[in-house]
Amino acid sequence: MDWKTLAALLGVFVGGGSVTTVVLAHLLRNRQRTREETAALYAGLLDEISRAVARSLRETRIRPQEKPRGEAGLREMFQDRLEEVCGLERLSHLPEGFHRLPPLCGGIFFRYASCISAVEERRRRGEDASAGAQMAQELEEMAEDLERVLASASSRIRSLGAWSHQRMLEKLAKDAELTRCGLRILDLEESLETLFYETALQGRETGAGSRVSPLVEEHERLRAGGINLVASENRLSAAVRQALSCDLAGRYGAEGYGGSLWARRIVEAVEELAREVFRAPHALVSPLSGNLCVLAVLLAFSSPGDPVAMLPFSSGGYPLGLEKFQRRRVDIPADPRELTIDAPAAARTIAASGARLVFLGASFIPFPHPVREIAAGLEELGHRCLIAYDASHVLGLVACGEFQDPLREGAHILLGSTHKSLFGPQGGIILTGDAGLAASLRKMLELDLEEGIGLVDNPHLHRIAALGLALEKLAGDPSYGRRVVENARALAAALHEKGVPVRFADRGYTLSHQVLLDLGEEEARRLCRALEGHGIFMDAWGRLGTAEVTHAGMGRAEMEDIAEWISGVYHERPVPDLRRKVRELATLFPCR
Repeated sequence: MDWKTLAALLGVFVGGGSVTTVVLAHLLRNRQRTREETAALYAGLLDEISRAVARSLRETRIRPQEKPRGEAGLREMFQDRLEEVCGLERLSHLPEGFHRLPPLCGGIFFRYASCISAVEERRRRGEDASAGAQMAQELEEMAEDLERVLASASSRIRSLGAWSHQRMLEKLAKDAELTRCGLRILDLEESLETLFYETALQGRETGAGSRVSPLVEEHERLRAGGINLVASENRLSAAVRQALSCDLAGRYGAEGYGGSLWARRIVEAVEELAREVFRAPHALVSPLSGNLCVLAVLLAFSSPGDPVAMLPFSSGGYPLGLEKFQRRRVDIPADPRELTIDAPAAARTIAASGARLVFLGASFIPFPHPVREIAAGLEELGHRCLIAYDASHVLGLVACGEFQDPLREGAHILLGSTHKSLFGPQGGIILTGDAGLAASLRKMLELDLEEGIGLVDNPHLHRIAALGLALEKLAGDPSYGRRVVENARALAAALHEKGVPVRFADRGYTLSHQVLLDLGEEEARRLCRALEGHGIFMDAWGRLGTAEVTHAGMGRAEMEDIAEWISGVYHERPVPDLRRKVRELATLFPCR
């Protein structure tokens, strides 16, 4: 029965022409208008998206030879066509899943365009194109499936009715059939990722004849839709990534090479920035990694057969193969369970061994090391010793004055990787207050044609430029270090409350970016793999880090959500739509 018939019957029932009849007729007309407007706004939007995909696929399939712009032109054509669809923001009013329509449609068409281009090229060369053609066929079927989903959703929207727009929005968001359609869209997105990943691994040429490009693209998609808690990684800003791909990537900076003037000035500017950020008189940005920083110190200030003091692996120490360089390891006394250093015993051990070089710092470092106490103990014993602090994990915190200040506490050299809690590119940096130490290290780490090249001849200028941009950003955000630690402690506390075993609850869990789970080796590995399946990344040693999520802009509320998800996976308790929730949170905090 339509609204007109209902109004007529009601009119007869209450007495034709009465006020009630007029009011009811008015309400029914409003209901019909709301339905029509909703159909135009939402069902029409889905119809437009479906037509854009179908039309683009059809034109690409039927007339690829008429597209002189190639694959890039096809991509641009579809992007323009999708942008012509007005009101994409209205997808957020529909159930979860519909907001993924633009990237899903783009993913299907972009891959389809790549396949078609590759197939045409292989056929032109007289080569077998069956693999690409098969993948194109699967993508066409996926697009047809999406069209059916959108048609079903559009039909359902047109059938809904409500007395007001607000009530209609509530219906759209909660309707069971539309919810199923949204979940189907998410399933299609997962299927697309799986299809493309598997075919790329099989070596199928799915884009411009390249086996590598598709894998790079899939890596980008995986990381863009995931939450990274790997303690030894961080996110690069758009500016840093751009610097890494600039012309400097293929250049030398030595004065003997023409065209190197600005490259040398870039290095000078970055060294100046590093001195300012770390409040150190001397900075070297030439090391290609934190490991090379350690080797430079080792080779410059010790000789084969010398004892060198370091934390043992069992207490979180950096696993450097000292014996490979003919040095003798002296283990600094430390508690492997508590990861604490016995400073008086350490000073006595170092002095008794005769070690003139000591490395502090560690790979597992939730709390500061007793640099001041060890330096004082060595001085009391009259043992002169060079202390190098490897801050690879905590370098960004040290720069913000948040963790500890090794150079002011007694260390002679501060070194480390630049891509962990410091959000620069992969590489290394060395800082010191001693001009003599800096000069010796430069001979080991920079182009030295007089005494011969040491560890580095080309420091990778694009990396140095990228590091400079990261240091500028860090200098402009001094609270970054504090936020990293706050997030780490919030994440640890939330995990502990939800029954996930976390170490050092009695000490406030951590004072760095690291959260250490109290898991056995096999249990930690299993959790790492299980979380990875949902787009949450940690390492297989039970170590979580909050540097990247903090750099992305997340805070305490996000730590609570992440802890809830990790807890669900750890306890094997189903978390509905976890992969989608992870992806949605990740997209709220994109690379900046």
